Amino acid sequence: MNVIQKSEAIKNGLRKGFQDGSSKMAHRKCYGYEVGPDGKLTVNPEEAKVVNWIFEQYLAGNSLGKIAAGLEKQGITSPTGKPRWNREAIDKLLSNGCDIIGLNQQALVPQAVALI
Repeated sequence: MNVIQKSEAIKNGLRKGFQDGSSKMAHRKCYGYEVGPDGKLTVNPEEAKVVNWIFEQYLAGNSLGKIAAGLEKQGITSPTGKPRWNREAIDKLLSNGCDIIGLNQQALVPQAVALI
């Protein structure tokens, strides 16, 4: 099996796992959301505040490490329930956050509301 065939086999396996629900990734919690009784995602207001705070801090020029330290100082657990956030989780949230919470760039202008 060459590299291209192996890549295709991996992608097909991942795709199948999502389709039949056997993939752990298919059941991952999306931070800022809850699954409603109808199976649709709804915004979790408390987590949405955290997401807003993370964006505010990022737009203010704070590093991922400083944001993680701020979350830990506030006692906000990570999406996986751990007491410490890692830079990768924050980076993912920032990369996908507009889709996650339904925010747009205008909504990300820092406001006077902060959790710290």
